[in-house]
Amino acid sequence: MTHTSTFRRAMQAGTALAALSLGLIATPVIAQQAQATETAAMPAETGEIVVTAQRREQKANDVGIAVSVISAKEIKALNIVNATDVVRAIPNLKFNAYGSSQVVYNIRGVSQNDYGDQQEPPVAVYQDDSYTSSITAASFPVFDLARVEALRGPQGTLFGRNATGGAVQFISAQPTDKLDGYLSATYGRYNQVVLEGALSGALAPNLTARISGQYTRDDGYIKNITPGQPDRGADNHWALRGIIKWEPSSDFKAKLTVRYAQADKERQAGIYSLEPTCPNAQFQGEFLGPNEFCSYWGVTGTTGNGYANPAITPSQGGNPWRTAGTNDAYVDRKVFGATLRLDAKIGAFDVTSITDYQHLKKFYIEQGDSVPEFPYVEQGPFIDPGPCPAPAQSVTCYTSGTVFFQRAKTNQVSQEIRAAATFGKNYLTIGGFGMIIDGKFAAKYAVPFIGYDPNVNFTQRTESFAFFAQDEFKINDQWKLIGGIRYWQDKKRGVYDAVAPTGPYALSLHFGPDDISYNDTTGTVTPGSWSYKSGLPSGVTSTPSAANPTFRGVTARAEIDYKPTPDTLIYASYNRGSKSGGFTFSTGTPFPTQLVDVLNNIPYRPETLNAYEVGVKAKLPGNTQFNLAAFYYDYKNYQAFVQVFAAQVVRNLPAKIKGIEADITSRPIPGLTLQLSGALQDSEVKNVLLPDGATIKTSDLPQAPGFAGNALVRYEFDTAIGRASLQADALYTGKFCFTVMCAPVERERAYAVANVRVGFTPKDSNLDLAFFVNNVFERQYRVYAFDASTYWGYTTGVYAKPRTWGVNAVWHFGK
Repeated sequence: MTHTSTFRRAMQAGTALAALSLGLIATPVIAQQAQATETAAMPAETGEIVVTAQRREQKANDVGIAVSVISAKEIKALNIVNATDVVRAIPNLKFNAYGSSQVVYNIRGVSQNDYGDQQEPPVAVYQDDSYTSSITAASFPVFDLARVEALRGPQGTLFGRNATGGAVQFISAQPTDKLDGYLSATYGRYNQVVLEGALSGALAPNLTARISGQYTRDDGYIKNITPGQPDRGADNHWALRGIIKWEPSSDFKAKLTVRYAQADKERQAGIYSLEPTCPNAQFQGEFLGPNEFCSYWGVTGTTGNGYANPAITPSQGGNPWRTAGTNDAYVDRKVFGATLRLDAKIGAFDVTSITDYQHLKKFYIEQGDSVPEFPYVEQGPFIDPGPCPAPAQSVTCYTSGTVFFQRAKTNQVSQEIRAAATFGKNYLTIGGFGMIIDGKFAAKYAVPFIGYDPNVNFTQRTESFAFFAQDEFKINDQWKLIGGIRYWQDKKRGVYDAVAPTGPYALSLHFGPDDISYNDTTGTVTPGSWSYKSGLPSGVTSTPSAANPTFRGVTARAEIDYKPTPDTLIYASYNRGSKSGGFTFSTGTPFPTQLVDVLNNIPYRPETLNAYEVGVKAKLPGNTQFNLAAFYYDYKNYQAFVQVFAAQVVRNLPAKIKGIEADITSRPIPGLTLQLSGALQDSEVKNVLLPDGATIKTSDLPQAPGFAGNALVRYEFDTAIGRASLQADALYTGKFCFTVMCAPVERERAYAVANVRVGFTPKDSNLDLAFFVNNVFERQYRVYAFDASTYWGYTTGVYAKPRTWGVNAVWHFGK
């Protein structure tokens, strides 16, 4: 039997089981302990939290997994309106993004730096029961949520998709049988407007629904100093979500969730600060001072194409929230998703079926990255610096330093079946998961001022299935053993075509199951024209079979839990996680000297992570919750994104991480909430090859500081005219590097960021009012950096927003 037919049979079996569930409306009541939760409970005084870390409702102190939860109340209090905002509240969670459409989360240093649209990240993102496979869709508007859960560590058994780093779940507020809802409006700095609302209630007996949405726009926080050019970093998107739930009897439940989000020419592209840099002896970038000479580009204090402006150059003392960029810089994005979830009783088992479909369409383009440039003309000539087109004739324009775009269209369908039952002292969960992802992509990373202007097109198809089982054996009220295992298989097919038609870098290459070939017109490579089918000798070791690989593996979980008291858990666990192999499909062609090496390194192997963890969760006197976890990660074939001269590839390297995390939440008196968390960690990636192709070093994992912490103080109190609240929260991050290559321009200094919020609810009113300030002290720090010094003497660094403020009003109605 072929792998494809095996996959299809698995999908057919899941569909049949889902259909069978529909016919079992008359069976007994679904056991409460087996239902997957749809709401979170966090009583204000006890601090008790309910989570779904093991795909069913449990108290957090009964789960031996490091999990952080942000409740609906905290989402509102922290002014979280986008998925990436959650990093402010979750220890050891960060994100890497050069725009709203390209986000990768990082947990405990486990991340993925390849920005290709076809890549799946090692930290899985879920919206309710829907797995988001594309990094293009990992950032989205956040509204009308019940909570957010962040699970730290490999998720290799119960979750639908393999994840070496962890999982972040965004769980929506659910339909209610009584009228319920709210309307929210926010106005803030840069003319920010956020409108949000939800409406919930019964449509008929046993049929409830909830519809909610958000609209966000602003003028942009990066001021453009070039006349006639719009400011950058502006939001312009909207999103809707509808949930309808049918519960005709106590033993059956069906729920359909439909999501749609759209951004129209959202100015979330090319949001880089001006950072002239020069390659050193290892071809790694170093910042240029205004009077420093760069022999590589033959310039003094400027980018490779000659532009300088210290007033907007942070490394030269300038303002990081200013740009002189011209031409197109925006993202168009449309995301649609639909999820059908069925819950029913079949014999002794409580069965859950989840059928999901997602469609994504995206176009991203950035030009004039902080530099005033002439309009780009494909394969156009070099133009000497001169007056910009009207209305900016007073400004000098330059030939484009870089033109970068990405186009993606993907379809994803998945089917998951889980069955759970209690047998004596055992709680058993078994299941299967199948998924197909089809994607078509186009890209360009051009450097027109040196005559480099390639075009890239590629496709990738993934057929995946997995079977899993986990048993929890309760020895007695104090001891529990957990064991789980998962078999997974991915079949991938990639076809990649890239061509640089003219200039000193003119070449073409093809990588696919039909053939591997190249044609070098510069005379650099011998033979100058080659294909695998020709049978001629060459340095290319990849074969066409590498473009259609099948990856498979086994992941596992073993854990022992000890509860000396009902409110205290001590656990020790081993988790083996893995992430499938794949392809590095670069957005540009390699230079001729790198052609063979790049062809040999397009495919990369799966990575495997063996994680060992011990932890304590305890409820202490004074309404205090304390959590402590220590972990050690041992990687095999870590998928490291590296650069050899100007070529970017993923190489499998050995890596290790060790660390300790602690957090405490206390409510010592009514109305007062204190939260404090901290994480210490040490990581290493061995055998990192630097861009010079010769130097090998040991580096830290990306965005893995030695220490990071969060703190929050909130006090709510009654007054004669209503209830007021005061809140301050802060985040501290130690120094780190954005990539494993850790070029000098990719090193970020330690920083601390503080936010404040004041809230008020008038007496006998359904209206909540708030005023907030984020980044109170206007700290300058980056959320993304990439060394492009060998491309055009520049570093693409994205600075977080400066000080922002806003006022918010929420009107609640219904129950």
